[in-house]
Formats: sequence, structure tokens, C-alpha cells
Amino acid sequence: MKAFITSYWKTLIFFTMIGLVGGFFTGLYLLESYPADIRQQLIDEMVASGLGRFPVDVVLGAITAVQSAGYGLILGTLGILLSKKVGLWRDERTINKKPLLLSVAAACVGGLALILPDILFFGRHSPAIMDSYAVKPTIPYLLATVTYGAVIEEVMLRLFFLSLIAFLLHLLFGKRHTPPSTTILVIANLVAALLFASGHLPATFILLGDSPLIIFRCFLLNGGFGLLFGWLYCKYGLRYAMIAHGGCHIVSKLIWILFL
Repeated sequence: MKAFITSYWKTLIFFTMIGLVGGFFTGLYLLESYPADIRQQLIDEMVASGLGRFPVDVVLGAITAVQSAGYGLILGTLGILLSKKVGLWRDERTINKKPLLLSVAAACVGGLALILPDILFFGRHSPAIMDSYAVKPTIPYLLATVTYGAVIEEVMLRLFFLSLIAFLLHLLFGKRHTPPSTTILVIANLVAALLFASGHLPATFILLGDSPLIIFRCFLLNGGFGLLFGWLYCKYGLRYAMIAHGGCHIVSKLIWILFL
């Protein structure tokens, strides 16, 4: 364990600090997106718990910051250990040109792909979708997407969960002393992508409702991007999944701000 800490303490501090920042702004964004009745319910709960003298946004931000930092530290540690066992961890200290260009290209195409399906199809069948674009992204929302979304979600879903599924499948069905097969990695990526999509359902239901169309949209878009990020993680390493994930958010939000 001492050797592990010596080797990866900087990486784990990075995950933890991004978790604190991203979690705080995620809490602020969530409060902004909640309907008035849910915000009032939160205020009532805070008053009942003795926290009513503090601003609700600060309290919620602090809670989500601590949770997110815990994800970064604990799941980051377990994820590195698991990914090393299945051969998915990369220790490179530099960014390589080819995977970087692929990640940037994925971010540009992905940013468009987050917007166009709503404009061309989903928005025509669900007015709530296009109504959501009427309110421009706030600063907390933008900061949350490029910190919590791009880093902590990748630590949770790719570094930890995808590696865990690959490790368990290889333990059950793989050959000893060999890396996990492509089939095992594909299945692990698919399972992680489905979990990634399902994790977006609660916030999606609050914002857009819970119709079958909205559920299909969530699994199509979030699940599809989860597969893409998982492929980048398996093929090139976690940093490139993070770059693509954060880039998708940046491109899509720029389109939203400038053109919608």
C-alpha cells in the first residue's frame, strides 16, 4: 500500500479536489433545476435539522462536494487497483497526439450529437425538451459538467465500475495469466454505459418528465456516449475518456448558448 500511495497520491489528490469543486457546483446546479416545491421541501428539511440559518445552496453544495470528493478518493483508489489487474491502467505522463485528436474529434461530434436529436426529433414530440433550451446554462451548471461530469463520472463509471465488471467476468470466464478478452471488455463497457444512462434518469425525470420517449432518449444519448467514453478508456486510457466527456459538454453548451 505504501508503494501504491507513493505512486498515485497526486492522481488521487486530483480526483479528490476535482470532486470537491465539481460536487459543490453540482449541488448549486441541482438546486437551480429543482421545481419550487422540491426546493421548499429541502428548505423545510434543513430547518427541521437545525441548518435553517445557512443558505440552502451552500448546504446542498457542501453535501454534494463531500460526497463527490469521497467518490474521487475511494472509487479512484479501487479503480486504479482494479484497472491495473485487467490491464486498463495507463501510467503515461504525457498526452499522445493520436488519442488526443480522437478525443477532440469525439468531443466535437458528440457535442453536436447531444443537440441535434432534440432539434430534429425529440423536441418535436416533447415540448418540455425544447422548453429546457430556453433557459441558458448557468455558471454552476457549466462548471459542474466539466468537473464532476468529465472527471468524477469517468472515475465512477469507467475507472471503477467498468474495470470491476471486466475483473469479475475475467475471473469467472477468462483464462488465467492472460488479459481480459475483447468480448469481456465489450460486455463490461455495455454494462457500464447502461448504468451511466440510468444514473441520469432521476435528473431527467425532474427536468423533462418520465414518458417512454424521455427514457428512450436518456438511454440512447447517455448510453451511446457512455459506450464511446468506455471505448476510449479501454483503448487509450482514462484521461482520453475525460477529455472527450468534458469536450462534449463544452461543445454542446457553446451551441446552446450561441445558437439556441
